[in-house]
Amino acid sequence: MSTQAVASPAVTEEARLQALAALRVLDTPPEERFDRLVRLAQRMFDVPTVLVTLVDEDRQFHKAEIGFGRAEIPRSQSFCTFTIDAAEPMVVNDAENDPRFRENPLVTGADHVRFYAGQPLTTPAGVPVGALCLLDSKPREITEDQLWMLRELADLVEVELAHTDELRRAGEVQQGLLPAEVPALPGYTVAGVCVPAAAVGGDFYDWHPALGGYQFVVADVMGKGVAAALIGAGARAVLRGTSQFNDLCTSVDRTAVALGPDLDRTSSFVTLFAARLDQATHELTYVDAGHGIAGVVRADGSAERFESEGLPLGVPTDSRRPAGTVMLHPGDTFICLSDGLLDLFDSIEEAIEAARITVVDYRTPRAIVDTVEGYGREHLASDDITCVVVQRDPT
Repeated sequence: MSTQAVASPAVTEEARLQALAALRVLDTPPEERFDRLVRLAQRMFDVPTVLVTLVDEDRQFHKAEIGFGRAEIPRSQSFCTFTIDAAEPMVVNDAENDPRFRENPLVTGADHVRFYAGQPLTTPAGVPVGALCLLDSKPREITEDQLWMLRELADLVEVELAHTDELRRAGEVQQGLLPAEVPALPGYTVAGVCVPAAAVGGDFYDWHPALGGYQFVVADVMGKGVAAALIGAGARAVLRGTSQFNDLCTSVDRTAVALGPDLDRTSSFVTLFAARLDQATHELTYVDAGHGIAGVVRADGSAERFESEGLPLGVPTDSRRPAGTVMLHPGDTFICLSDGLLDLFDSIEEAIEAARITVVDYRTPRAIVDTVEGYGREHLASDDITCVVVQRDPT
């Protein structure tokens, strides 16, 4: 059996390419939310190769693939360019017997494709942009039940494609939470970075003047997407407001009370580390609300980790979150990281030692956060990685 493509409602190629570009998925790196679907399809259909394809003007880009090994091919070789015009799956049982494909390099070359089954992928507006397809190097048949399963899997891919826009908007909200400028603090140097994961979460960092000093914050909202980013925006705004008129403990506790109803309604919570620096005394006061990855690397290279004794915002408690204090001597470096770093190490102790070594080796705050950023991007952490560094200048 070889089904012919059935024309879908008329969409001009120009409009189709505009819809594809609007997804902002072309040339993006692999993402687990798509990769797991091609792995699932491979097991369900017992085929060597599965692709999530997006058909551009002159190429076919593979958002996810298993068993193919290439990120794109010329559109002139694409089976899926036929599939995007179909209202139903296109099935080619033996490409060597199909005049459309028997001379295709994918058939005549090393891939030696014989079997193809592809289900069109469309945008929420119904515009075809690619396909979920199965490939095999030997001829085979496909049942109606299997075609139904292919359609169901394609529906899941379409949900993720649509979700990409939500993640993009969440990323814009998240980036809007980050400080636009580095503070000019006499005697101190400051740097910060947030490396967003593919699935945008609720990490943010902040710094601003506060009662009795200058405040630094690293926070992580449980969850992903727009909801987490919006809760993060609320946490940042409330914490900024309360810090102008309250000591650090009171500011954090009042922020927890203000956010409580929203966090309870969304079954969420916020881990937070807030520190307030008195530049006159060089004393750093801090509250750790369930965060747990902060400390000071002394000028001699030794490190002191701050104990995490407070509960996250959103977890009910009748007691105040306790504050700690530490003196920053010349050459000392305060560093705070989010828990996305833990995805890259076997234990929190290993992550903290890596942070200590980074501070010792790279010395300046800017170089330290650039190193953290490069490591996070290279290893594609599944959660955001955020880092704030405050260093007292050497005498």
